Amino acid sequence: MSISERRSRLEKGINLYIPPPENGNDLPLSLSGYGHERGTRGEPQKCQYSDITVFEFIVSGNVIYRENETNYQVEAGEMFILHRTLPHEYTVGPAGYVHKRYVNIRSACINAILQSVGLNKPQVIQFEHPSRTKAIFREIRKLTLTREEGFNQALSILLYRLILEASSSSTINKPPAVQKAMTYMAAHISEKISLEDLVGITGGSIRHFSRVFKQSTGEAPLQWLLSLRRKEAIDLICQTDLPIGEIARRVGYSDPLGFSAFFKKHMGQSPTEMRAKARLKP
Repeated sequence: MSISERRSRLEKGINLYIPPPENGNDLPLSLSGYGHERGTRGEPQKCQYSDITVFEFIVSGNVIYRENETNYQVEAGEMFILHRTLPHEYTVGPAGYVHKRYVNIRSACINAILQSVGLNKPQVIQFEHPSRTKAIFREIRKLTLTREEGFNQALSILLYRLILEASSSSTINKPPAVQKAMTYMAAHISEKISLEDLVGITGGSIRHFSRVFKQSTGEAPLQWLLSLRRKEAIDLICQTDLPIGEIARRVGYSDPLGFSAFFKKHMGQSPTEMRAKARLKP
């Protein structure tokens, strides 16, 4: 599809699909789609995403999203995150119309990343500087249209910027060094991470960093990392059909047997047992 054809589709309000990159496993965040749409009042729309997370930015008008039996009215200049695996319902708000832009994110560790920056729960994100968010969406649109060499890596960086912009505007209140360390651990959850690595990217001393991190989160840095890995593993076990060995690799365990032992110690059941029980639930 040519650039002019993709631009024409966008002008009509149609989503542009982006196939997974060949090196997708090396990108913590990958864009699977970008688009925008305009609408007027009508019947509520229902949707459920199984493997993608959607960031919807309201350009004008307003929208009412319903998630977990709660309504969220999102105004122009604000954003709402549709988390994967959760059913959603939305309708045009009191303004009677809406124009929104959105990005679809494909990532195995997106839940861990959002949790690390306080964006894992439904909330209306009110930006201190909406113009900066608009600029990020414009850059994403440009890369989506041109698709020049290396655009997947550039898109991954822009998605990080979008998440950080949203987290800095949300209600979380953690020291910058703690936020930076949490984001790093979530993005590199499949890698070996030491306390020295975290201090290397945040600065200061190990003693000071460990004290500030525990005061802010209630856990030591590496304990928090283990909790993050455990929660991400549970999500992958219950919500996907990935082999247990692949799940172990994605949460930082090269040895599947070691991962299963760790999991059973903390959860009281093996990954296979948890998956079997999850399959029995309606």
